[in-house]
Amino acid sequence: MKWIIVVLFFAFSNAHAEDCSQQDFDKADMELDSLTSWKAVDDFFSRHSKCDVGYLREGTSEKIVRLLVDKWGQLNELSVLVKTKPALGDYVVDHIREILDVKDVEKVRDYSASNCQIDDKALCKKLHDAAVYILPYMSSQYQYINNN
Repeated sequence: MKWIIVVLFFAFSNAHAEDCSQQDFDKADMELDSLTSWKAVDDFFSRHSKCDVGYLREGTSEKIVRLLVDKWGQLNELSVLVKTKPALGDYVVDHIREILDVKDVEKVRDYSASNCQIDDKALCKKLHDAAVYILPYMSSQYQYINNN
C-alpha cells in the first residue's frame, strides 16, 4: 500500500513538474521566503502552484505550517481568502500532509480542535483532519529513524 501512495505521489508531482519551466521554478524558489502572511501564500499559490514539487514543495510546506503554528491568531485572514478561492484551502491542507516536524503538526491538530476562533469552522475541521491523518505516518517514521 505504501508503494502505491509513493508511486501516485511521484506521478502527480511529475505531472505538475511538466507544467513548470525551470525559469518558473527558479522564480518560485526566489519568492519562497516571502511566505510570511496568508495573503503572500495566496499570491504564491496563484503564481506558482504548478511548481509545487521537490524541495520547493517542502519549503512551501514548512512556511505554511510555520504560519499555522506561529500565527494561529491570524487564521481568519486565511479563512477570508478561502471563501473566495476554495482551492487555496485545499493547497494549505495538502501541505500539512507533508512530512514535517511532528510537534508542529500536533500543534495544528490541537489548535484546530480547541482554539478555532474563526467563523469558518469547516476550515478548522479540514486542518484538523489533515493533521490527524498524517500524524500516525510521521510517528512511525520517527520511530524507524530512532531505532536504526
